[in-house]
Amino acid sequence: MEKMKNSIFILFIVLLGISRANAQEKAVSDNTELLYASADCGIVQTKQKLDKKQFASTPPLYLRVNNSDYVYATLQLGKRKNKVFMYIQILDKNVCVKKDKVLDVFFKTGEVVTYKNNFSLNCDGFFAKQLTRKEFAKLRLNDISVIKLYTYKKNYELYVSEVQNMDIDNQLDCLSAYKIKKTDEVKIKKKKKNEPAS
Repeated sequence: MEKMKNSIFILFIVLLGISRANAQEKAVSDNTELLYASADCGIVQTKQKLDKKQFASTPPLYLRVNNSDYVYATLQLGKRKNKVFMYIQILDKNVCVKKDKVLDVFFKTGEVVTYKNNFSLNCDGFFAKQLTRKEFAKLRLNDISVIKLYTYKKNYELYVSEVQNMDIDNQLDCLSAYKIKKTDEVKIKKKKKNEPAS
């Protein structure tokens, strides 16, 4: 079990390492919210392994924290073997998240589902959850209105737009159908060196 916790931590760091840098750009462009959901799955799988197994991830979705100025969170979905994971990170300083039932998802139907953090106690704002089939289906078939993450210092309210709900549905569909490739099947894009003009 401890090995799984460490594996989730490593995967979470890898998936969300780029998110912090992109959040600043997102904050600048937030005033002009995209009106259309992304039709491209954008699933990424590299040669990097998690607990000696390949994994894949979708592009992060940036959710604005409604009850804090200029704070964002990322929501990202990933797959390892046939298991789908949901990762959330609050992009703020010193956000301590317990390993407990600390996340509530409010659906537009009025139903509220509480999720337990599979990730160990941390002050980096990390929440991770391996989704059961029932939880996967619930997220896939119901639109989310609000996500609330409860931390030691304060609670964070993340509002999910209609477009972001469509993106979540699309990403879940894509991950469901995605087959994890063997390491030697994964192609890493290399930057082309500037060649002199002929």
